[in-house]
Amino acid sequence: MISWADLLTLLFASMAVLYASAARNKFTPPAQIQAAVAPAINQLTSPYERLTQSLSDEIAAGQLKISLTVQGIVVSLKDPSYFASGSDDIQPEALESIAKIAAVIRELPNPVRLEGHSDSIPIHNQKFRDNWSLSAARSAAVLAVLESRYQVSSQRLAIAAYADNQPVSENESAEGRAQNRRVDIVILRDLR
Repeated sequence: MISWADLLTLLFASMAVLYASAARNKFTPPAQIQAAVAPAINQLTSPYERLTQSLSDEIAAGQLKISLTVQGIVVSLKDPSYFASGSDDIQPEALESIAKIAAVIRELPNPVRLEGHSDSIPIHNQKFRDNWSLSAARSAAVLAVLESRYQVSSQRLAIAAYADNQPVSENESAEGRAQNRRVDIVILRDLR
């Protein structure tokens, strides 16, 4: 009985040491995180200002929104200005705005993620079986335009689809749903 208790004590002690070691390596103090993030955010301040200036008309018209976050620069293309309802076809008049965004992207080495979002009203038609399909198709459509029309390297681009899982507004009103239907062009922080 004593040998069994010794074995269990040694096993418990070993697990505690392994856990403590893993936890120490896994968690970084907040001060170190802020120190690492600050240069990456500062690196994006100038491109953020250029985008804000070159897209000022679109921002004023409510067609898009630009924000500088810990993740990077987020340019939110709002649904009615860039896509017809229930479609992944980019509106021809939206290409001028996308060209301005592409010009800044080409100047940077940062990776870019194209994130499709929808509202919470289910879609089901011949082309899209659900909101996941629609949000993925819209992301892919923006990727195709950036790559083929504006020569942004496909190696820097990725798509993500979130359907209605990351709303920026409530889905109970038409205005809120319109805010949620968007494609976010995220110029990611360069962590290298």
